Amino acid sequence: MTTFDWVRHGQTQANVDQIMQGQLDTTVTHLTVRGLQQAEHLAQWLHGQRYDQLVSSPLHRTRQTTAALTTMLSLTPSFDARLMEASYGDWTGKSQPTVSEQRPQDFDAVTGEALPDVLATVGGESYRDIQRRVGQWLAEQVVDHPNDHLLVVSHGLTIKATALLMLGAPATTALPEPTNTSVTRMVIDPAAGHRYLPFYGVSPQL
Repeated sequence: MTTFDWVRHGQTQANVDQIMQGQLDTTVTHLTVRGLQQAEHLAQWLHGQRYDQLVSSPLHRTRQTTAALTTMLSLTPSFDARLMEASYGDWTGKSQPTVSEQRPQDFDAVTGEALPDVLATVGGESYRDIQRRVGQWLAEQVVDHPNDHLLVVSHGLTIKATALLMLGAPATTALPEPTNTSVTRMVIDPAAGHRYLPFYGVSPQL
């Protein structure tokens, strides 16, 4: 079995300000003091867990989270752009409350999230777009590391879309994005191709 423990990065200033980050990589997307504390706490929580690989999105907020994890885990990280957050297209860097007020039909009334195919209409990525690029990466890992336990540092919507892929579920806002520095486990059977989601969005308490 290939096991993937997905970690969402720590809190950023854009999270606090409700700015649509997507693949934005400026100072507003860097971790806050609380975000750094969350990452350090997660590193302590994971200490003692055995991982064979540590792979991260190359964006600064995931690099900061990854750096905190390596203080407790003896792993040299690698970086892959396919693990980046969804592209938000023209909405990148904009206020989510403002955009959702202007275009309420494009957002889920309960969760407040953009609907699964909406980002593609403004030059970004749909859930299926995310699943295609991450699915390619997953397939490569299963071939190259059929018995390994990988720690993966990524982003909320990317993790959510990949979890839906594991479940064979439709693109839906029914599943919430995992919280900052939560852990989601996904398992793939290399022989049978079966996919499993043992747990989703489990957070160490801070």
